Formats: sequence, C-alpha cells, structure tokens
Amino acid sequence: MAPSLLLGNDGQTPLMQELTVMKNEQLKATTVRFTDSDLRLIDSLQEKLGLGMIHIIRLAIRRLAENENLLPSTSVPRKR
Repeated sequence: MAPSLLLGNDGQTPLMQELTVMKNEQLKATTVRFTDSDLRLIDSLQEKLGLGMIHIIRLAIRRLAENENLLPSTSVPRKR
C-alpha cells in the first residue's frame, strides 16, 4: 500500500502525477557516486515514501529546481 503522503481524497496527487510523467520520459544512462551520508538519506526517503532510488533522486532534483525558480525544460532534441 502506498504511503498516505502519496494519496489524496481525489485520486492522484501532484506527486503521483509527476511520477507518472517520469515513467514516460526518455532516460539517459549515467554513473553517479554517493557518499555514505547521501546513501543513508536516500535509504530513509525510500523507506518513508516507498519509492525507488531513481525516483527519489529525480524528485529531489525537480524540487531543488522549483526552489531556485527554474522553469521546467521543454523537450530537447536528442543527439544521434
């Protein structure tokens, strides 16, 4: 069962809608290294929210961008 944070009375919350959008986006593979402290924070968020590591990281990036008043990027043509 999803945590109550993700569920609203009217169905999907903005967080759930954002997760749905994330699943449909094109992904680019990359390697990231985390400190032990970062991993502990990610683990805590995973337990609390019931989300995977990638979703936690992507949500954190989006929230930081919102806090910094950055506009969401539009679709960028992919290099081939």
